[in-house]
Amino acid sequence: MTYTEELLVKADEVIPRVAFDDFNNDSNAKVMIDVRQHDELMASGTVEGSIHIPKGVIEFRLNNNDEISFDTSIYVFCAVGVRSAIAGYNLKKVGYKKVFNLVGFQDILDQGAEKQSII
Repeated sequence: MTYTEELLVKADEVIPRVAFDDFNNDSNAKVMIDVRQHDELMASGTVEGSIHIPKGVIEFRLNNNDEISFDTSIYVFCAVGVRSAIAGYNLKKVGYKKVFNLVGFQDILDQGAEKQSII
């Protein structure tokens, strides 16, 4: 098993994969984060209401964001769910308590999320 595969197994044990309805029904302070690369957003857009923080810098950016506390519900997604699982796992390791994997961009759109174009 590769390092990435091992990390994904660990991430899936700790970070629940959830549906878009779970995000919508969460009454806690929450944020949805698209962890894909900028060129992916330019090519396909993103989910309306999400913010973009690439996987490679997410821990740094959230730790320096006073609006997102360790108790905020954080929902991450990427193209198919691998990068978001690993990003979520890393956020959990640095102290964020409520982290969820929305899995893939198209999955979220198929569940009724609105697409937002990037200009």
